[in-house]
Amino acid sequence: MSNSKNLQILEQDITKMLLSWSLDTPIVKPTNQGTVNSTFFVEAPELGKLVFKIYDDTTTIAQIQYEHLLLQHLQLSNLSFAVPNPLLSNSGETLVIVNKNGVILRGALLPFISGQTAERENILHIGTVGSALGELHNALAKFDTDGKLSQLPTWGNLENIHPLVSPLEVPRILELEYSQQKRIVKSLTELIEVAPSLYKTLPTQTTHADYLCPNVLISENQVVGVLDFEFANYDLRLLDYVAALDHFTRPPKQVPMWERIEAFSAGYAKHVSLSQLEIEKLTLTWRLQQASCIVYWTGWLLENKVTHQSVVNGVVKMLQLEDWLQEINLSI
Repeated sequence: MSNSKNLQILEQDITKMLLSWSLDTPIVKPTNQGTVNSTFFVEAPELGKLVFKIYDDTTTIAQIQYEHLLLQHLQLSNLSFAVPNPLLSNSGETLVIVNKNGVILRGALLPFISGQTAERENILHIGTVGSALGELHNALAKFDTDGKLSQLPTWGNLENIHPLVSPLEVPRILELEYSQQKRIVKSLTELIEVAPSLYKTLPTQTTHADYLCPNVLISENQVVGVLDFEFANYDLRLLDYVAALDHFTRPPKQVPMWERIEAFSAGYAKHVSLSQLEIEKLTLTWRLQQASCIVYWTGWLLENKVTHQSVVNGVVKMLQLEDWLQEINLSI
């Protein structure tokens, strides 16, 4: 586990850091949210309700700066929903860095965006989150158009998405049963071979890369906010699409539901039309997306960020999807 997670971050630490924004008497409370970073609610007479984010030390300063530059771009994109807008400190920076007992803390102050977490069981929510993703993709496509600023590896690059994990070592690390090991190795081997062709032929652009329920805020069945761009990178547009599609259309321990697929796809199509080649490669890209999660989560397991069972559950989910995709002829 990273140093910043091991370190107990106290309210007085946050209060001290908030002096960089001239907040003298803020009320600070932990949000108890966030898998990677630590976040705190801040009540400040000067600026109202805010969110203070402490970045995990596995996130590089370059990636944080990339995220903030992207968020500044989105502020000018005339989106129908809000995205975080890091506030400038007294020194004119959006990132404040302090040393606490030899450990570096990196923090950013953001306005609070009001809304309820999107619900995967609500068909109206699924349609509107699909629409918002299409709108977001149009705006993201105009940022870093050649991918030269992007800091993170592409998710389809299974051999490099986590520094601690070689994909074909995943079955051994997870100690999977023999039948699962055999299937996972076969699938990973195939996907490693075909991924380069997908990147040569399918549209690439800046993507959100973490478009999940906790990061999409809803009010009156409309998206009012999209959060957490720290995984944003230059990648396959379709990979971002299928990651969201998988999340919003699959009930726990089940296969995707057609009604949800249709709602999400119809929403997305209001802003973006997938190319014919994207449609033809959708199932293959979906499989690649699931494999990337397994490899990345295995790395998180080695970093003690997730449990062994949660990653094994992901393997079961991946194999379940592969069985389902073999049974149907998916056309979006």
